[in-house]
Amino acid sequence: MRELRLVPSALMVWAVTLTVLLGQLPLAVILLVGVLTALVVCKQFGQSLMVFVLGIISLLVTWLRMRRAPEEIAVGTVTMSPTETETGYLVRLSAERNTYPVFVEELPEGIDTGSVVEIDARWSDSDLPSVAGVIGNGEVVSYTEAAGIAVHVSANFREVVQESVGEASQGLIPGMVLGDTSLQDTAQQELFIDTGLSHLSAVSGANVAIVLTAFFLLCRWMSLGPRVQAVVAGLALWGFIILVGTEPSVLRAGVAGVVGLLAVVNSSRAEPLHSLCLGIIGLIMWDSDMAASFGFALSAAATASIVVLTPMLHRVLTPLKWPDIVSRALAVAIAADLATMPIVALMAGEVSLVSVLVNVLVAPASAPITVVGLIAAGLAQLPFDLPAALLLKVVEPFTWWIYHIAAGAQELPISVIEATPWAVLLAYGWIVAGLVCGHPRKTLGILAVLMVWGATDFSPKPDPVELTQVHTVNRDDDIAEVPADTQAIVVLDSAGQKSSRPVQTPEGIPVLYPNRDGEVTVYSDGTQHAADGRF
Repeated sequence: MRELRLVPSALMVWAVTLTVLLGQLPLAVILLVGVLTALVVCKQFGQSLMVFVLGIISLLVTWLRMRRAPEEIAVGTVTMSPTETETGYLVRLSAERNTYPVFVEELPEGIDTGSVVEIDARWSDSDLPSVAGVIGNGEVVSYTEAAGIAVHVSANFREVVQESVGEASQGLIPGMVLGDTSLQDTAQQELFIDTGLSHLSAVSGANVAIVLTAFFLLCRWMSLGPRVQAVVAGLALWGFIILVGTEPSVLRAGVAGVVGLLAVVNSSRAEPLHSLCLGIIGLIMWDSDMAASFGFALSAAATASIVVLTPMLHRVLTPLKWPDIVSRALAVAIAADLATMPIVALMAGEVSLVSVLVNVLVAPASAPITVVGLIAAGLAQLPFDLPAALLLKVVEPFTWWIYHIAAGAQELPISVIEATPWAVLLAYGWIVAGLVCGHPRKTLGILAVLMVWGATDFSPKPDPVELTQVHTVNRDDDIAEVPADTQAIVVLDSAGQKSSRPVQTPEGIPVLYPNRDGEVTVYSDGTQHAADGRF
């Protein structure tokens, strides 16, 4: 039970900080006093002291930050790579130790993490809880191009990746190795979200754990002592964060990676859950906005669930007599899915039904991409590209596998369904009950039957449509007034990456790009099918 002694404090820091961010300071005080009273009544005096001290510190720190946060800013530093949206870009700026999200329609080339940006924005109250509490809409007035080690390394690596591997791998490799998602378009990002692979399309705790484990095993192979192993692992983590950047997602991944490493080496000096609680307390104290971040909640929940539930799930899957690596990968995938799916349902109102299967299928490909890709990123800084290009060719089959597994899973009729958190908990409750009660074959068999039945389309297959009423334009910008009875819009421009899914107007009219996407067939039910099978 020593491993759980910081759990109440971590939960208190998180709950109090989130409550203050929601503007409910009196409720935060009541919560703190109520928990303190309960612990004293239960004669947990040591716990009560620690919970009260950390809780009151987090309350005061968050309240003071909100009091001092400016209501608007004109200049800020970009904290993470801008995110493409349907109407432009989302840029997150740091000023006065706070983060300010700003939506802009146009983003000048050269703006990235570390750029100092001057903006002209209209500020309004944000619907999402945060220290700043505002959101901006405007335009970039001036900026300085991003600089630093992480930006330079990412730019060189990105250039070599584009020259060396195919389109299916160009977005994944920089994302998994350095957290650079600039080569992933909106369709690709949605692909990984729909199939439960968003943690693989950027730096995650799994990537950090793989890197640290590689250094740890290297030290063991060299017969170095435990202290040297710990120092080397710490230096590796520090170097990795310097190389990738200090974005909030990277810091979360760093904490999750350390916890994963401790679980792998079965450390008795620093238990995984104890380290996770320390990480949660430290990150929320460092950045109060973490308490309201869905990404932080997903990372913490997945890490805790994997550490706690994986051994138990692995034991209940043993009667299947599958290879140990398969049953262990399935246990990890189920544990992570069990913890994160209710949060995803709360956040998006829908969940992926293929995430467990997809994560099991792609699990063997993650480690080679991370380790070999990191070496390739280092070699990409040389004046010649051949060594890095050769290593990228080695990992390309692994990224090709991940991409096409995700693309195939997304095409299933029930890859994503609408769901509430309570529905998810109820469904997973029955699944866990079936596994724990000693019926893994029956449980997985019933799930497989339900998935196949739900994915089977019993309706008549649609027929191809002969397009006779076509509106042809040169570029997307030329799509304005579409003539009545138009069956499809043809855009002649060949610029840009091939689309990974069908495109249509808000009115449902198919938009075809023959010079970019090749031949695409339109069917009577409105669906589209690319000749090369991409969608």
